Parts: sequence; structure tokens; C-alpha cells
Amino acid sequence: MSKKAEYKSAIRSRKMIRHAFVELILEKDMEKITIKNIVDRAEISRGTFYAHYADIYAVIEEVEDEIMGKMVEFLNDFKDIDLVQNPMPFLLKIAHFLDQDIEFYRMLIYTKGASNFITKLKEVLIEKILSYKETIPYIQKHEEFTVRVHFFVGGLVSLYQDWFAGKFECSLEELTSLNSQIMIQGFQDYTLK
Repeated sequence: MSKKAEYKSAIRSRKMIRHAFVELILEKDMEKITIKNIVDRAEISRGTFYAHYADIYAVIEEVEDEIMGKMVEFLNDFKDIDLVQNPMPFLLKIAHFLDQDIEFYRMLIYTKGASNFITKLKEVLIEKILSYKETIPYIQKHEEFTVRVHFFVGGLVSLYQDWFAGKFECSLEELTSLNSQIMIQGFQDYTLK
């Protein structure tokens, strides 16, 4: 088998394992999920599972690390002021990332552990954006900026959760555009020199 085929096979196997795991979490408590449950659902062998993960917790860790890593990577692609002046490119990167496996992320939002993960995700985003307040020279009211960052990150995450839950009939692109407009208006005081 060529290296490219092996690589695609490994990606496919990990994706099948992750999907099976999330489907099972929707059905029963995580503590009751076994590797046998996952391999049966994913229709793979135990050897395939162990070729990619040491245990069930490694699956969770990989999903969380991947999402958090992508968010930080996307944030690092922008200069501090660029993100505040125009969050649309950042939000489009998030939308594109989610769109690559939308059903997986939709299921993930409904799992019992999702609230802990969402809290961690918000903390990472807030910490990264707050680091900008030292490099944007015309932020005079640091506490006000901090409150706005918390407000917008919390609202942003909540809106995406609600979109996944089907509470909005707009497309992911429309939601992204609306979020960007709201954030631009909310951070307008910090974009004027």
C-alpha cells in the first residue's frame, strides 16, 4: 500500500472511531462505553483502534486538542487589531473548519461532556483575545475591553451552539456574517484611532 493510501486509511479510521464514540456518548454515559462498543459501531478491529488510540480518553483528548488548536491557530493568523476591526476572516475560518465535518460537530455539542469542553474553549479564546489589550495602543479602559471580550466570546459560542441545535434557520455563512457585524459594532470604540 502506498504512503498516501495508508495516510488516507488512517484518517478514515480515526474519523470512524471518533464518530462512533460520539454516537455512543449520545446513547449512554461515557463510563459505560467500552472499546468493544466503539469498534463494533465503527466496524473496525480492536487492532485498528489501538493503532490510533491508547484508550477511550485519548479519543476525547484528540478531539478537544484538535478543536482548541485550530481556534488558536486561526487567532494567530491575525494581528490583534485586525481581529477586532474585522473578525469576519477569523469567523470564516471557523465556519470552514466546522463545515468539513458538520454532523460530527453537531453531535459533539449534544454530548454530556460538551459543557466542560465549551467552557475550556471559551477560556482559551478569551485568554488569547485579552492578550491583545497590551498591544492595542488606544485601549484606555482595559476593564471595559475585558468585559466586552467575555461578552462577545460567550455570545459567539452560544450562537453557534444554538445554530447547531437548529434554533436558527440561517446558513452557517449567514450566521458568520451576522456575528462579524455584531462584533465590529461592539468593538468599534477600539478600532478608532
